[in-house]
Amino acid sequence: MIIKNEGRIILEFGTGDICIAGGYVETEGENNKTGFVIFQDQEPRKIESIGSIKQGEVDLEDYPVVMTFSKKESIDAVISQLEKAKSWMDYDFENCKHYKKEE
Repeated sequence: MIIKNEGRIILEFGTGDICIAGGYVETEGENNKTGFVIFQDQEPRKIESIGSIKQGEVDLEDYPVVMTFSKKESIDAVISQLEKAKSWMDYDFENCKHYKKEE
């Protein structure tokens, strides 16, 4: 769920109710493409299933949350932090070790 309050936006993941899509737009200059990831609310569904954003041209102004990237290294930095967050979710603080929950 995308929550907007007091000048900030919170993305609460875990129920399949945020649609996520990535792509690029043509830009001027040396790097002629800017990558983006867009987010919008949708009806809850299985996580990673096809969402409500359709493939093709999009207007970034139509989405409440947009991440843009002019350098691939910036994408790598975000991925790195997401991987850290994922890793910490498997950490057992009482026993000071990582574990993998049975699914």
